[in-house]
Parts: sequence; structure tokens; C-alpha cells
Amino acid sequence: MAHTRLVVFQGAWLAAIACLAGACGAPKVPVAAPAATPAVLALHPYFRELKTARVSAAGRTLTMLLDTGGGATLITPAVAAQIGCSPFGRDVGHRMTGEAVEFQRCESLTLSSGAWQRRIEPVAVFDVNRLLPPELPKLDGVLALDAFRGEVVTLDWAAGTLTVHAPAAAAAALTRTGVPARIATGDTGRFYSALLPVAASRGTLWFLLDSGNIRGTLVARHVARDGRLNVAENGDAVLKIGARPPFTLRTEAADLDIDGALGAAWLLLSPVTLDLRDGAAG
Repeated sequence: MAHTRLVVFQGAWLAAIACLAGACGAPKVPVAAPAATPAVLALHPYFRELKTARVSAAGRTLTMLLDTGGGATLITPAVAAQIGCSPFGRDVGHRMTGEAVEFQRCESLTLSSGAWQRRIEPVAVFDVNRLLPPELPKLDGVLALDAFRGEVVTLDWAAGTLTVHAPAAAAAALTRTGVPARIATGDTGRFYSALLPVAASRGTLWFLLDSGNIRGTLVARHVARDGRLNVAENGDAVLKIGARPPFTLRTEAADLDIDGALGAAWLLLSPVTLDLRDGAAG
């Protein structure tokens, strides 16, 4: 899959509640060594189509929202205190609408689940729970795609699994369910969000893959205004991503800085495999 460095902050989570981008930090981001055997992370229902993953960190079990559009993995201030970190710095991310979000960071945190392990360095700190309705269970943080950088992963939203493939199985997984993608890393290179190519009447549209978006498939108003995507009066649009057959989804117009966002509604249609290895081409 082609990886293009975009100098733009991407990331949006819980679009129906709030969207949160990842942390700024050092341009050098550690990349995990490929796993020798496949690792499967179980995804658990949270709210509507949102899902969480349970991971171990510093002797604790954390419940983290899996948000492919989050930009960077983060923990809450409460978790930071539990691991003995006093958050520092001022990082600024941006939502899909361009709105700035400020938060801090800790030096590092190692996360694991079964055969999967990853050192997040740095890890962002932000109180995601203050964005949530009080009746929802508290979260310990957000697990974003930067936690899987250097891997080939398959998201099966309907089955509730995220598979980190062993190198020997990566090519077959990409052949079965792979989609082309480019990666938005932001001004500092710290972010890590995937954008997928959507065919348009002119050029190519790039939609953020945002599993934290439960509003549906979002299309920026500038896309509709320019007539680059045919959207019916009821909001239905025929979308084509890479070599996959065209499909119809109900869309919603939104004021976005990007072209659009594919959320949980699209992920529920079929498994999706992403090539997150640096320098991968396809």
C-alpha cells in the first residue's frame, strides 16, 4: 500500500460525541518488529458500533477505545497517575473540522495483549471521559493505528477482532481483503492515520478511516459542492475504494477539512486489511 507523508493533522474519534486527534512529539517514531506469529486482539462492544480492546500495561488491564482515526494512542490522566507519570508538555492536534485540541504526554508506555506487544513512545495524555455522556463506562484511553505501525493488520468489525499478521501471512491477507492507503503523519511526523482513496469524477478523494465515527459516512461539503461525488437526495452515494467493487452507503454532509470519513458503518461491511509497514508499496 502506498504511504504518502501528508503535512496535515488528521484524526477524529467519536464523531457523534467528539473527535480527538493524536499527540505531537518527536519526529522519530519507534516501529514494532513484525510478529513471528499472528496475534488476535478481541474487540468488545462499547456504544453502538464503537469497540474497545483490553490491553495490559504496567501490571494493569486497560480498556481502550479502538479508534483508527485517533492519530495517536493516548491514556487518561488517571492512568498516567497510576503508572507514576506526571504529564508534561503541550501538544496540539486537530479534529476533522480543523478545531484544535490540546493535551500533554508521558515518555512511554508498553501495551500488550496475548502475543502482541508494543512500546508507545511518547504516549499522549488526555481526559477522553469528559467528552463522554456520564452514563457510558469510563475509558482508560484510546488505541490508535500508531500502536500497529510496522505491521499488516486486519480489522474484522463484524467478528470483533483485530489481527496482527505474521510476515509469512501478510501477503495473503492483503490479497484477500487489502485496501490501498496513505498515511497522514502531521507536521512533526508523530501522527499516524490512514486515508483511503475513493473514486471521484475528477481526481481522487481521500477519506479518513475512522472507526470512532458513528455518525456514518461523512462527505465534506466542498466535495458535494464541486460535484466530485454523486450523492442522491436521500444521502445515498456509490463509493469505490481501490479494486473493490462499488458499494452504496448512506452519507452525511459535514464541514470537514478533509474529503470525508469512513466509519463503523463501512467497516461492518467486510474485513479490511491495512499495510502499515514503512516503505510498503502497492
